[in-house]
Amino acid sequence: MDFRLVRRLGHFLAVAEEGHFGRAAARLGLSQPPLTAQIQALERELGVRLLERGGRGTRPTRAGEALLPLARRLAEDAGALEALARELRAGRHAPVAIACVTSALFDELPPLVRAISAARPEAAVSVREMDTADALEALRRGEVDIALLRDDRARPPIRIRPLGDDHLMVALPEGHPLLRAPDPLPLALLADEPMLLLPRAISPTYADAMVAACREAGFAPRAVREVGSAMAQLGFVAAGLGVALVSSGMSRLHPPGVAFRALAGPIRAVGVALAWNAEREGEAAALALSLVEQLFPRRGGIPAPDDLP
Repeated sequence: MDFRLVRRLGHFLAVAEEGHFGRAAARLGLSQPPLTAQIQALERELGVRLLERGGRGTRPTRAGEALLPLARRLAEDAGALEALARELRAGRHAPVAIACVTSALFDELPPLVRAISAARPEAAVSVREMDTADALEALRRGEVDIALLRDDRARPPIRIRPLGDDHLMVALPEGHPLLRAPDPLPLALLADEPMLLLPRAISPTYADAMVAACREAGFAPRAVREVGSAMAQLGFVAAGLGVALVSSGMSRLHPPGVAFRALAGPIRAVGVALAWNAEREGEAAALALSLVEQLFPRRGGIPAPDDLP
């Protein structure tokens, strides 16, 4: 967009509406000679005469009359653009972009989004589902403002605020013999089961915690295959291709063909944390952090339904 042209059209509109160069100059906060020069430059650029002076003041020519509606629309759009820019600088209309791991979509994400929307009803909230590794990279690149991910270690410039504790559950195919075992299920009973594991690159801390839990139970997980996502894990479980250790939040999905059982202990999993980039920290991250302090007190845990905004 040629902003000089937009500015000159605004000058033309002022003269056409005022019917007088002097009054238009006062309205625009200019002296008359620069205003006259701007109108002349506009007429040269467009190749037509736009204004004519007469005994009753200055009036648009036929070409000027044809141009007036467009000039008004551009002036309105330019004013709206300036107003939006002021709001964005103040952080009031800036959209809030959130990255979220699958297992946080049901417990942690909904109360946070509701609270953000209540605090800033004029701001759009966008959510992108991605794994922890991709969410960390999106934070580094400034593609998202905050992330809900599974990690318990800050890596400058990324900072984290844990939202609470979590525990592992086992996802079993329907009809699996272990569904007849005592509940909660001892983890050692999974020693001979084919495990469906997520690649360590997706969330190293989370993967290491699951492997460590199995070793504490006296066995190394026997991986039948690695799958690309938590949703894929459940799909493979439903197909009878193995069992999976998942966070408790995944049990909210209730996928057909999959049954969930608690594990004896319980066995701690790496919980969900709010993450942000300290080098790109803006109002969205500051707002989310303040809301998290209310929704997820430091003692941990997920807010009860009555506590949701």
